[in-house]
Amino acid sequence: MQPRIRYVIAEEFSRRPGGRKKANGAYSGEEFREAVARALLQGYERVTFDLAGSAGYTTGFLDEAFGGLAKYFSLAELERRLEIIAEDDPGAVDIAWQRIRDAASEGRHH
Repeated sequence: MQPRIRYVIAEEFSRRPGGRKKANGAYSGEEFREAVARALLQGYERVTFDLAGSAGYTTGFLDEAFGGLAKYFSLAELERRLEIIAEDDPGAVDIAWQRIRDAASEGRHH
């Protein structure tokens, strides 16, 4: 496992992230979680997702992209290994972490 990576969503995924599910269109939270976030967390000990520079995030995207990780990782593991930053959108960071905590408390993880 590699030590760490920083992934800038606006540069490496999409400047205009989509909605919750793949069925809602391109660059969905589901696509991001499955194609990017899970793979990086499986390959790196510490992952930083930088949300800065995008046109904005829907709560559906944030819920699916980040809250959905609770299906695969415990809250404690995500808190230890995942960093979410956004100099220009701290509210999105708060929402992403709230979605992770909500999903974990609902027992969505295995």
